[in-house]
Formats: sequence, structure tokens, C-alpha cells
Amino acid sequence: MNPNMAMKRPWILAAPSCVLPAGIAENCAFLAQEFDEIALAFFETEACLAYTEQEFPAGLAQLPVSWHMHLPLDLPWAAGVGGVAAAVLGLRDRAAHVAPGHFVLHPPQEPQALAELAQRLEAGGIAPGQVLVENISGRDLALHWPVIEAFGLGVCLDLGHMLVHGQQEFFALPGLAARTRMLHLNAPAPARPSRHAALSVLDAAGRALCGRLLDHIAPGGVVVLELFNENALFDSLAVLDDILASRKGELEAHA
Repeated sequence: MNPNMAMKRPWILAAPSCVLPAGIAENCAFLAQEFDEIALAFFETEACLAYTEQEFPAGLAQLPVSWHMHLPLDLPWAAGVGGVAAAVLGLRDRAAHVAPGHFVLHPPQEPQALAELAQRLEAGGIAPGQVLVENISGRDLALHWPVIEAFGLGVCLDLGHMLVHGQQEFFALPGLAARTRMLHLNAPAPARPSRHAALSVLDAAGRALCGRLLDHIAPGGVVVLELFNENALFDSLAVLDDILASRKGELEAHA
């Protein structure tokens, strides 16, 4: 039995497909023993489109997990939205054997580009609700909010980005909770805040914000421990369970 059932976590627990210093297949087989879902870390467009059967085998579909895809960080926005849409649909097709349920997107600078991408992806068979726009820097989520609402896109909230960029004001966006289908949990690394560190380095304010995000996501949403090495991943899992237990205790004390 997956240990998440024993812990009674109310959401789907996920980890990225690049935790061990090994290939995708080895990582996924390892992660499937502990996690409900695997986040395909497809961070480089051309390299991921070129994956072979050996690198990304069809047999992964037999693992007892669900899947989603983090779309590349180098999508060719400068070349036009058509090229971005073609890349995303190509990656979707490359991963068809595991049927990713969501696609996490670092948004473009211009809301109009996001709107056009949503239209092109829907025409290609990716429903708007499967596209999760991630907060990455500045006021990006607020800037794109009219498009997110108009096209029915989802949201992925990243704890580390919220802490680094001071984005707690996003909680005031209308209807945010209903659109938040995924959380990325990580801490800013003390020496290099743009890097992901284990949740164990969070201070009291960071732990409180993490708890608030966990309260925010509806049961059945996906919580990704977005750490890229084994020690940080499992240290963070212990912290996550501690935060969850603390939140439950607070709720019971005030019941």
C-alpha cells in the first residue's frame, strides 16, 4: 500500500523525475515506491522531444502512479506562439504512453501570448484546465489573471517563488482557490535563493506560508515536493508531514 494512504494525506503527493543521478526510467521506478504521482521534468525542449524509447520507455506506463509534465523552461517564445504550441503538443505526444494529466507552464511575459497558446493547445486536444500557470517572478500571476479566468486555465503555486518574490498578495486574486490544482513545495536555498532547498531550511514564516498553501489546495489536488536530490526530497517529506500534523492539531484545538 502506498504510504500516503497510511499518512492520510488529503492530496496526491508527487516528486520530480530527476531525483537520483540516473535516467528517467530508474528515477520513476524508485519514486513509484513512495509517491502517488511523478512530475516529468521536461525542462529542455529539444532534448526532451528527442527522447528515445531507451531513455523514456513505454514500460513506464505500468508503474502504479499518475503523471504530469513540467513544460520546458526554454520554450521558443521569441519565435512565436505557434512554435511554442507545436513544442508542447509534441511533448504531449512523446509522453502519450503515460497520459500526463496536467502541464505546468512558466508563463510568457505578455498575457496575449498566453491567451493565444491556450487557444492553440485546446485545438490540439489539451483542455484549458489541464494547463497550470505557475507563479515565477514579480506580479506575473496577477498580470495574467484576466486570461487565466477567461480561458479557464489552472494554477500551480510555488512556495519558494512566493517567498523569494513576496507574492503572498496572490491569495487575494478572485477565485484563486478554485483554480489552484497543484503546489510546488521547496525552500529558497540560503546562499542562492533561486535554487531549491529542502523544507527543513524554512523559518517560522516560511513554514506558516507552507501551511497556508496546504490549507488552500482542495482535497485531490497535487502537492509536488520539488526537490532534485534524494536527501532533500525525503527530508522535505518529513517536514511536510510535521506541518500537516501541526495544522490538524490547530484545527482540532479550535473545533
